[in-house]
Amino acid sequence: MNIAIMGVVMVIVAALGGILFVRRHTEQSQTQVKMVLFGLYFWGLIFAQIIVLALAYALNQKFHFF
Repeated sequence: MNIAIMGVVMVIVAALGGILFVRRHTEQSQTQVKMVLFGLYFWGLIFAQIIVLALAYALNQKFHFF
């Protein structure tokens, strides 16, 4: 259950981050450009979160922080 909750939170954070990045970088672009950039930002944020969580998990396994 914890994995499912973490997955939902990751998707929500990536979606909100993608929307914010698209609004910040493309003010008067076409809809297709905004959609492609949202996809790139969304998946980039997903992968970045996976990397951070994997590093936190590995450090926790090695040093027993939590």
